[in-house]
Amino acid sequence: MTRTAPDSRWQRVRPARGLEAVLDRRFGLAGSVLVGLAVGAGAIALKAALNTLADGETGYILLAAAVVVAAWLGGLPGGLTATLFALILNSAIFLPSLGAVEAAIRVEQVREIVFLLAGSGIAILVGSRRAARDRLVDALDEVASLATDVEARDARLEVMLAASGTGFWEWDIRTGGLVWSEAIFRQHGLEPGQEAPDLATYLATIHPDDLAAHQAATTAARNGTGTFSLDFRCLWPDGSIHWTHGAGRVFFDEDGQAARMIGTGQDITERRRVEEERDRLLAEERRAGEFREAFIDVISHELRTPITTILGLTQILARPGRSDDREARMALLEDVRAESERLHRLVEDLLVLSRVERGAFVVEMEPLEPRRLIERVVAQETGELPSLAISVAIEPALPIVAGEGTYVEQILRNLLGNAAKYTPDGTRIVVDARREGEHVAIRVLDDGPGIPQTSIERIFELFYRDPDSARTVSGSGIGLFVCASLAEAMGGRMWGRRRPEGGSEFGFTMRSLEPDPLDAVGEPVASEL
Repeated sequence: MTRTAPDSRWQRVRPARGLEAVLDRRFGLAGSVLVGLAVGAGAIALKAALNTLADGETGYILLAAAVVVAAWLGGLPGGLTATLFALILNSAIFLPSLGAVEAAIRVEQVREIVFLLAGSGIAILVGSRRAARDRLVDALDEVASLATDVEARDARLEVMLAASGTGFWEWDIRTGGLVWSEAIFRQHGLEPGQEAPDLATYLATIHPDDLAAHQAATTAARNGTGTFSLDFRCLWPDGSIHWTHGAGRVFFDEDGQAARMIGTGQDITERRRVEEERDRLLAEERRAGEFREAFIDVISHELRTPITTILGLTQILARPGRSDDREARMALLEDVRAESERLHRLVEDLLVLSRVERGAFVVEMEPLEPRRLIERVVAQETGELPSLAISVAIEPALPIVAGEGTYVEQILRNLLGNAAKYTPDGTRIVVDARREGEHVAIRVLDDGPGIPQTSIERIFELFYRDPDSARTVSGSGIGLFVCASLAEAMGGRMWGRRRPEGGSEFGFTMRSLEPDPLDAVGEPVASEL
C-alpha cells in the first residue's frame, strides 16, 4: 500500500490490486467490455485450434473458463460480454462447418443455449465475488488508512503533550485501577516503566491541604458535572512539592453510572512559581505605593506640625521686648525644646523605618542592664509628662540582657508616649519588668480606654491607626511598627492586648544573658518617680 506522509491524509492513492484495478481505474465500463471481447475472441480462437483435438463439449468447457477469467478481470460486464461475444463467434464460425446435418446443428444449438445460461450464471457468480472482494479490499484499505491516521494523530499528540509537559491518565472507577503515561510518572517524581500505583497510594501523594478539594472535584464530576479540573500539589518521594493541573472527563455506562475517567495532567510548578513571584512583586509595588502615600502624609502633617510650632515660637522670641521678660522667654524656649524633642523622636522613627524598608537594618548587640535603662527613660519621660504618674515595678536581681541600648530606649519612649496619648490626666502608667524563663519581659500598662477589639490584629501594621481614635488623637501610625521591628531585630517579640481590668498592655521581650536562677525570685518592688 502506498501512502503519502501521515499529515497529508487527503492525498491518498488507492492500493493496486492488479490488471483489474488498472482497467477499472482507467477505462471503467468500457474497459470491462473490452476485456470481455478480448477474452471471448481469444477463447474462440483457442477452441478453433483445439477443435480437431477434442470433442465439442471440451471446447465449451474452455469457453466457460474464459468467462470466469473475463468476469474476474472485468466484473459482471466483462463476463457477460465474453459470454455473448463467444457465443456469436461460435455460431458464426462453427455452425456452418456442420453443413446440412440437422441433428448435429440441433445438438450444437442446445450446447450454445446451455453455454449462454451457464456463462451468464458464471459471470454473475464470479462478478459478485469480484465485487465482494473489491468491497472487502476497500474496507481493509479504509481501516488501514484510519489506523495510519490514528497513529499519526497519536504521534502528533504525544509530541505536543511532551512539549507542554502534559501526560494522560485513565481511572477505572469500578476497580480503582489506574493507567499512567510516562509524563504522569515524572510529574510524581517516579521513573516510567513501572506499574501505576493503586488509588490509595496515589491519593497519599496529594498534599494534605489539597486532598479535600481533589476529592470534592472528582466526586462532583462523577455525580453530575462530568468534568474535572483542578490545580493541586503533589508530594514527591524526595519530599519536594510540585504543582499539577489535572483535567478529565467521566464516561458513564448504559445505566448512567460513572464507569471510568480519562484525563490529562500537566506540571505547572514553574508556572505557579512565576505567578507567585508576579503576585509578590505586585504586592510589593502596591505596598511601596501605599508606603509612599502614607510617608508623604506623615511628612506633610507630623513633621510640619512641630516645625511650624518651632518657627512660630522663634518668631515670637525674636520680637522686640521679649528679651526683657525672662520668665516668658524661658516658657517659650521650653516649648521649643519640647517640639524639637518631638521632632527628633519622629525623625528617629523615620530613620528606623527607612532602614527596615531597605533591608539595611543592623543591630549591634551588647550586654545591657534593663533596670538602669528603664529608670533612665522613666525619669526623662516623667519630666515630659507631668500630668501623669509613671511608676515602675522591676523584679529584683533582673538579669543582664542582650540588645542595643539606644533601640531599647526608643521602644520604651514610644510605648510611654503612646500610653500618655490615651491615658486620662491623673491616672497611672506602670512600667513592669520581670524575668520569664530565658527572657526578660518589659510591659507598659495604662488605664486608658484599651485597644479596640477590631484593631488588635492590626496595631503593629505600618501606618495603621484605629479609625475612631484617629479622629481625636494625633499620631503617625509609625511608632508601634518601629517598636515591633526593633524588638524582633534584637531577638525578642512584641505584643499588645486589652487588660481585663481596663486599659492596655504593650510589652516586649529581650533575651537574658544569665541562666535562670534556681532560688526563688522576690516580688517586684514598686516605686514612683
